[in-house]
Amino acid sequence: MILDRAVEAYAQVTTLRADFTQTVHDPMIGSDDTSWGEYLQQRPKFAIRWRQPSGDMIVSDGQTVWVYAPSSQPGQVIRQDVTGRQGESGDFLAQFLDRPKERFTVTYERAEGVGSRPADVLALAAKDRNAPYRTVRIWVDRQDNLVRRFEITGPAGDTRRIVLEALRVNQPIGAARFVFRPPAGARVVDATH
Repeated sequence: MILDRAVEAYAQVTTLRADFTQTVHDPMIGSDDTSWGEYLQQRPKFAIRWRQPSGDMIVSDGQTVWVYAPSSQPGQVIRQDVTGRQGESGDFLAQFLDRPKERFTVTYERAEGVGSRPADVLALAAKDRNAPYRTVRIWVDRQDNLVRRFEITGPAGDTRRIVLEALRVNQPIGAARFVFRPPAGARVVDATH
């Protein structure tokens, strides 16, 4: 099955580096907001650095998550624990590929490429009524079985689409990429409790 191959392929990933484009559609105001940047992962560490909006980032050393978004909250940094952040850990893919058959009802939708790469689209409906999303669609690459795109629909009908491009797996990533130091003068909001 396609999902089994995706789970197995992701289990073999020790590091991942990709460029991403994220589009968020808000049906209440009928608009799309597009951003892009770089995603780095060396489980349990990750770093999401936006190029647009420039300077926004979420960085985790595996224990602490730092959220710095000067585009929307200038001068503020939020510090959080990784523990207990199911679905929000920053590991985009594990939230859908960790025990998916226990957590989702899975349906094959269609064949649809991501860029020039052939892929299959699976719809995952959360079995938990309290999940932070109604449905998730994942595009599984037919060649390497890695997820190249996913689309999350929230309870209010909002949609977040993330496309991963220039995927590089199992290549060294410097430890400094997973370190965050708050900028001088920034107010740190401690949300670790």
